[in-house]
Amino acid sequence: MTARRLAAPCRALLGAVPGPVLVVGPDGPAWSEALRGLGLAVVEEGAAAAGVVVLLGERGDATARARMLATVAARLAAGAPVVLVDHNRPRAPWRRPAAWLALLARGLPPRRARHPAARELAAAGFTVECLRLAAGERVQLVRALRDA
Repeated sequence: MTARRLAAPCRALLGAVPGPVLVVGPDGPAWSEALRGLGLAVVEEGAAAAGVVVLLGERGDATARARMLATVAARLAAGAPVVLVDHNRPRAPWRRPAAWLALLARGLPPRRARHPAARELAAAGFTVECLRLAAGERVQLVRALRDA
């Protein structure tokens, strides 16, 4: 699950973006580079027209995640789109062992894939619009809009 592989679906979910995109997460530089390769301007300081929050590889600390989402919300205008990228527990039972192995290889427990990312976004002041699955259902891409 590389940034380069997942950047195109994120770009598609963001839609037409009238300005720079804020990228937040542990692998931010790789994601910034991948999104730039798709024609998006990426901003590190100041306001942004959209956001991409990457939580792949994060341990799932609720306080740190809430703080990260609050930072993103503070830098976006009302109605700005956000795509959150996080681990997901595959729906199909035969896909779960591969997902568990991928998490264990990163030093994360299999339960990390059950984190309710969409509910977390809603609690942070975003309106969740849709959820897409990628990488054999091991990754969830959640599109939301920042509330007013």
